[in-house]
Order: sequence, then structure tokens, then C-alpha cells
Amino acid sequence: MSVKFPKRYYLVFTFLALITAIAVYWGASRIIEQEEVARTLNLERANTEAAKEFKEALKNYATLISGVKSYIEISNGSFTEDDISSFIERQLGGLTMERPFSVSYIDTSHIFIFDFTMQPVPNAQLVGTSIGKIIGKEGMLRMDSLMLKTDFYASDPTNLLEGRVGLPLGFGVLDSFGNSIGYITSIAEFAPILDKAYVHSNKDDFVFKFKSSNGNYFDRSRAHNGQKIYSVNEDPEYFKNFDIDEKEYISSVVPFYNKEFILSTAYKKPSQGFLALGVTSCLWYLAILGFMFFLISQYYLYERKNKIIASQKVQLSELVGTKNKFFSIIAHDLRGPLSSVINFLDVLKGEHKNNNQTTAIINSLEDSSRNSITLLDNLLKWSKLQTDQVVFVPVALDIMSLTKDQIKIQKHALEAKGLNIRLESSFKGEVVGDKNMVATIIRNLLSNAIKFSHDNDIIVIELTRLENKFVFSIEDNGIGIPEFDKQRLFDITQIISRVGTRNEKGSGLGLVLASEYLKAHKGELHVESEDGKGTLATFTLPLK
Repeated sequence: MSVKFPKRYYLVFTFLALITAIAVYWGASRIIEQEEVARTLNLERANTEAAKEFKEALKNYATLISGVKSYIEISNGSFTEDDISSFIERQLGGLTMERPFSVSYIDTSHIFIFDFTMQPVPNAQLVGTSIGKIIGKEGMLRMDSLMLKTDFYASDPTNLLEGRVGLPLGFGVLDSFGNSIGYITSIAEFAPILDKAYVHSNKDDFVFKFKSSNGNYFDRSRAHNGQKIYSVNEDPEYFKNFDIDEKEYISSVVPFYNKEFILSTAYKKPSQGFLALGVTSCLWYLAILGFMFFLISQYYLYERKNKIIASQKVQLSELVGTKNKFFSIIAHDLRGPLSSVINFLDVLKGEHKNNNQTTAIINSLEDSSRNSITLLDNLLKWSKLQTDQVVFVPVALDIMSLTKDQIKIQKHALEAKGLNIRLESSFKGEVVGDKNMVATIIRNLLSNAIKFSHDNDIIVIELTRLENKFVFSIEDNGIGIPEFDKQRLFDITQIISRVGTRNEKGSGLGLVLASEYLKAHKGELHVESEDGKGTLATFTLPLK
């Protein structure tokens, strides 16, 4: 069935739809922004970690060659190929790196004095030959300059004949007079060094780009510097294998003596979350619109019934008020005649004291009348609670005197069953409470204890203090309360009414009323009982 809404409903729906669209767009934008920030931070972290590992690997290589340099300086030029090889082997025991690819010693005439490899590759026969065949005339001029210095000199990564890429690092060897006697150069295989950059990174997510300060690129198998390439293998992680815009990279500079290596990092794939988030946001927006339309339509349907419901509510409130007032009037008016009946019964009992049968009947009528008055008192108080006619008036109470007064009121019922009261008190202090309410609480608990006690038994009342609370407890050895009934003692919807040991009747309202009065005092009521073994009722009142 189609429903035609008033114009204002369409305006409200349009306004809410606009607000929702702005909220969804803002929320999606915030999520995208946060995703982008997190993605950038993750990329920066990957680049920083890679640069750190790369730098550490270069440092280990430099540390090894620094040891060789110190050894040569100490030997004052008196060293052999075996000396250097043995020293390097000892040094490698404390470093986490691969052996150098090769170590060479060239004299001032540019002739190889020794050249040995420390990896399982065929040796090139360079001993006795000139380095000029390898580095050319310009290289030899640079070599002459380097031989006069003890500083380390790093060359760009180079393609080796063995199909690998190497990193040369060398230094000049001087005698004790500062004269050049040759040049030591070491070549480390670059692949294990570059591998360190991949240790803490997921190669499925990131690509790394390596570049020398002169602009030449290199990877783990080749140096892309115009040299002849001897490697038959390609590094699958070479950055040009991926279609990535230059602006997507972030870079770190890793210095290495006279060189600087630039390590750049980028994501291999663009973020796929943005499209998914856009689709999800649209779906959510449509779902929210549908839900808002449903709510508005339901509100409209309920609004049409609102006047009827409001009218019924007013009528119901009036009926409840009338019922409570009527209930209070009846309870109040019945109490007077019942009190008169008890007075007349007392007179009749005096006149027929010698007639046992008549006396028994009168006693029974008196007990019934007293029980009825107690019931009416509780009903009257309950009705006043429901109509907010009870005023809480806290005053300082003489709790012992108040307890004794309630025992006196119950004197007739105690004597009828031959019951004794043992009143004990270790309480010293002042209790503040509403006198009428506290008196009613004590009277109802005492009345229950009398009703459910066996003839000629003892009821124990104890007044104590526990920390910052006054404690009133009353214990009898009567018939107790079944477990099922204990769970319903304070439920007004399931009032329990049990007959006493002499078939005394009750309303079951006494404990409920006592509990409500204690809530007004911020106190508590607890009942412990076992069927056939008596009951212990305890209530507490907070002290100042």
C-alpha cells in the first residue's frame, strides 16, 4: 500500500540525505587520508630499514679492509699474499659477510705483484701483467694519484668477467718515509651486500632502486653504467621491470667514503583500497538512505496513532489514580470498624472468661481482626507509596527504645504462642532514619518471626554495628522458607502468602514494604532461611 507523506516529510528526508552524503564523504575522505598516511609511513619504514641494513653491510666490508690496511701498515711493507689471505680469514670470523671476491697488490709500475680470489671461481692470470690493460691510460693516471694517499677510495660498482657485479675499495701503501710502494685493491661481490636491503622487507610489496652518486644504476647481477655486461642472469627485482612513476619513490643516501649510494623504495602496486572504499561508501550511503526512509515512514504511521495512544494514556493514568485513591480510602475506612470490633471482643472476653468455648471463639475472632488490621496497615502504606504520599523525614532514633515499643505492640501475639524474646545489643551510636518507616520495618519482621515460630520457642533480636552500618537481625527457629519461595520474596508481581504455625494468615506484603522503606534509607534487607530450620532476617542502615 503506497503512502503519501506530507510535504514536510520529503523536506526532512532531503535534508537528512544531504547531511548523510556529507558525513559519508567526510568519513571516506578521512579513512583515505589515514590510509595514505599509514601507507606512506610504512614505505618510509621500509626504506629506512633497507638503508640501515645496506649501510651496515658496507660498514662490515670497510671494517674488513680497514683491518687489512692496519696489518700492512704494522708490517711496514713486509707482507705476502699468504699473509694477507690468512689475516682476512681470521678477520672474517667476527664479521657477518661474504669473503671478498678478490684482493690485488699493484706496485708503482702498475704491475700485479699478487692477485688472489677468496671465492670458488677460476683465477685470472694477472700476476706479472700491467693493470693498464684493465683500466686504461686515464685509470692509470688516477691510480698514480691514489698510490700517494692512504685514504680509502671506492669505485663505482663494476661488471666482472665472472658474470657478477663487484664493488672495488682500495688504498695506497706507503713506506716509513711516506713513499708509495704500491696499491691494495679489494673487490667485494655486491649481490650479498644488496641482499641485506631486502631482509626486513616484503618483496611482494616493495621495489628497491640502487644508484651511484654519478647517476649509474646497479642491481644484484649487473651494473648499468655502459660497461660490457658479462652476467647472463637478470635481477628479477630490478626497478625497471616495474612500471612505477618516479614520484612514487622515497630515497635515502648511504655514504661510502668518496661515494654516495642512493637507495630508493616504492610500492610495486598502487593502493587498491580506495576503489573498494568508494564502492563500500556508496553502498553504505544507499543502505542508510533506505533505513532513514523506513524510519520516517514508520514515524509517520506511528504519528497518526499518537493522539489515540496519548488519549488512552491519559485515561489510564486517571484510572490508576482513581484506583489507588479508592484503594486507600477503602483501607483507611475499614481499619476503624475493625479496631472497634477488637475493642468489643475484649469486652466480651471479660464477660465470658469462665466459658472456655466462648473465650476460644472470641480469641480466634480477635486474632483474625488483628491480622486484618495489620494487612490493612500494610496495604494503606503501600498505596501511599504508589501515590507518592509518603514523606521521608529523617531524625535521630533511639533504636533500642523503638525496638522495645514494637515488642510491646506484639505482646498479645507473643503470649498467645508462649514465645520469648531475647534482645541483645552491642550497638552504641546514633541511627538517623524516618521513625514511622523504621518502626514499620521492625514490626513486620517481628510479626513474621512470631507467625512462623513454634509455640514456646525463642526469638533472638540483635542490634550491632558493622563498619559504618547499623545492623538489625531477628532470628527464629520456625518453619523456614522453601528455596523456591525465597527467590520471590521481594517480587511484587509474585507475592507469597503462607499460613503460620497456628494457621495465621498474611498478605505477603510486609517484606516488600520493608524493602521499599529501606531503599529510601539507602539500606538493605537480607533474608537467610532453610525450609524447616528457621529464618534469619537482617537489615542495615548507613551511619553518619
